[in-house]
Amino acid sequence: MIDRIEVPLELADFDVTGCEVVDGTLEVSVRSTRRPACHHCGSVSVTGHGRQERRVRDRACSYPCVLRWSQRRFRCNDCSHTFRERHPEIPGRRRVTQRFRRRLFERACTEPFTDVAASEKVSTYRVLEAFEHHAETALVERDIDPPRVLAIDESAFRKRFRFHTVFSDPERGTVIDLVEGRGKHSVFGGLVAMSDEVRGAIETVVIDCHWPYREAIEEALPHARIVADKFHVIRAVDAAAHRVRVRHGRRIRVVGRDGGLARQKNPRFLPGVWSSRWAFTKRASKLSHADADALQPIFETLPEVGIAWMLKEQFALIYDAPDRIEAERRLELWIDQICEAGLPEFLNTWRQLQWWSEQILNYFDDRVTNAFAEGITNRIKVMKRRSYGFRDPVRYRHKVLLSRRHRRSRHG
Repeated sequence: MIDRIEVPLELADFDVTGCEVVDGTLEVSVRSTRRPACHHCGSVSVTGHGRQERRVRDRACSYPCVLRWSQRRFRCNDCSHTFRERHPEIPGRRRVTQRFRRRLFERACTEPFTDVAASEKVSTYRVLEAFEHHAETALVERDIDPPRVLAIDESAFRKRFRFHTVFSDPERGTVIDLVEGRGKHSVFGGLVAMSDEVRGAIETVVIDCHWPYREAIEEALPHARIVADKFHVIRAVDAAAHRVRVRHGRRIRVVGRDGGLARQKNPRFLPGVWSSRWAFTKRASKLSHADADALQPIFETLPEVGIAWMLKEQFALIYDAPDRIEAERRLELWIDQICEAGLPEFLNTWRQLQWWSEQILNYFDDRVTNAFAEGITNRIKVMKRRSYGFRDPVRYRHKVLLSRRHRRSRHG
């Protein structure tokens, strides 16, 4: 009974003469059918000079696969040199086929190098060598469609030591480039490095409220619309409301350790205010009856906490405006409200955000956010964590760009 399935080798100019499984490895005996020619003078007048078996690792086919190549030796009748036959899939004296190296590279783009090496039963060096060999070519051949919207965010290569700036296209779901640094010169250099066609197609740039990004964009892309990311703006206002809650919830006079009660019975924060922090974070439309009942006595006891909650909800409603004119009207009304309330936390927050009022309102001209860029940053963190970090910034850049090279259409 024959217990095997015939599978084509899919290597041109090779004939399979036999195969067997040895210690969990599929060993395939092959012979080349290419016409021999002298490597020194190019003559085809050659004479056979023996054979030698050469073991070459190939891509897996249910089992790890090894080609047992019966490689011929020849003697040239014109120049008298001896030589071995060659095959384009196995250049030089390599012990792996070209398609196996491509297979390692394709897996290494989306998986940790050590995981690829373990599953393919090769050394980590072999995976790194294949990745670095194909990465440059793959990046050169990468076709970048000019983006309409450009999202910019930072990613830490080494926490607190080195950062990179990530340029991405949220509409097509691709990473355009990754440049070292997060200052004005890094962003400006990354934008200038793009082609004129790419820069000319950019209509909107979404960023966090980071001045170096804004200055670089205004110089490199003076025609582009800058949009301050919605999430970061709302988060800044919510943080101001939480600071008001913390200020009023903290007890001014606490009995000391020597003459007072234990910390559990004498907390430094009002228990009701402290336990309401999650209900305080929710939007008014998502409050349950239990959350509303918990917040009501706090707002009655501490009126400024209720005012802070109302102000943060009023600011969130600005982003529900149907157009820019209505949003601008709501923003002016909100500014009058915080001035009348006189809460220093909100006044200080708006003192910083007022320089971004135009960029905040630009959201209503092109309703885009930095959500995709934040997702890319999270994917990069996961990639670094799975790989236990990177030491080579060039390899790190190649890994990020190649892991997100597949794109979708602009409309999903």
